[in-house]
Amino acid sequence: MESTKQVGEESRAGPRIRAKLRVMTVLVTGAGGFLGSHAVAQLRARGIPVRAMVRPGHSRPWLAEQGVEVVQADLRDERGLRNACRGARALLHCAAHKGLWSRGNREQRQVNVEGTAALLRAAHDRGLERIVHVSTTAAVGGTREPEPLDEHASWNLHSAHVSYVTTKHEAEERALCAAWAGMPVVVVNPGALLGPRLFGPSASTLARLRSGEVRWVPPGGTSVCDVEDVASGCLAALERGRIGERYILGGHNLSWAELYGGLARSLGVAPPRARIPTLALGPLRFAASALDLAGLARPPWTPEVFRTWGWYTFADSSKAIRELGYAIRPQAEMLARACAETDAAAQ
Repeated sequence: MESTKQVGEESRAGPRIRAKLRVMTVLVTGAGGFLGSHAVAQLRARGIPVRAMVRPGHSRPWLAEQGVEVVQADLRDERGLRNACRGARALLHCAAHKGLWSRGNREQRQVNVEGTAALLRAAHDRGLERIVHVSTTAAVGGTREPEPLDEHASWNLHSAHVSYVTTKHEAEERALCAAWAGMPVVVVNPGALLGPRLFGPSASTLARLRSGEVRWVPPGGTSVCDVEDVASGCLAALERGRIGERYILGGHNLSWAELYGGLARSLGVAPPRARIPTLALGPLRFAASALDLAGLARPPWTPEVFRTWGWYTFADSSKAIRELGYAIRPQAEMLARACAETDAAAQ
């Protein structure tokens, strides 16, 4: 349990850190991604200098329009990471390889685990003063029943055999080990992100919901949060998070049926009614694995996707609310914001 003295010391340090951030250059990895782009926008809105790191060959013209310095570097290139860290004084590490397909497992480990370790080495060599590592609620753990977990949960999702989840957990362990060794590292664990400028698999799911293509809902659920709320939580962790601590940045704990139903109502379409029974998960995973071995599996129908079904990654964000001032917007507002651009694109 935290002592009153410790919390007091941290709270007194907070204003000094916030004041210092305004003259720090913050390196944001994954700046072209969903969370990273919102973090960049919020940093710039606060007048904080930003260096945005993107992968080589991935042009993001709108980043330059934000008035930020753009640097191209790969997490698998340690020399490039050292160059990216040169002159920066703080780091927000959002970059990750997020796929759920066995064909990406090798690259996923190189990026998520070894890349994080290389970035931490580069940050140490350059003497960065504040580091926030962005993990995930899946690195906290999962349950078979809808039970929220907090930062003290024992991780148990190794049994799910999902490379993304495993590598994110291992990357978080590298970050926490760096903190224990004396580096100024704080870890945040966001839930599933929705919000403005949504892209990727979540945007595809919204489009399929709108067109009525989603007819079946899997068992399980997750903690759903707005990307701008999480970006604000990341900045709060950068300003006043306690070194060596992890902070869950969750949202509303919803079953997949509740989430799909809420999104469908926001889109003004009928929600999917059919439920995939839990007993069907074993045969589905077996069939997908067989197809994968034959080289025939393709996203979103891969073994890794089916292995996530039936798990709940519900989260308790009380610590972040208490220590970081993390705020979770109302569920209806969060879902409506995610659906607004989908509606506009369809018109």
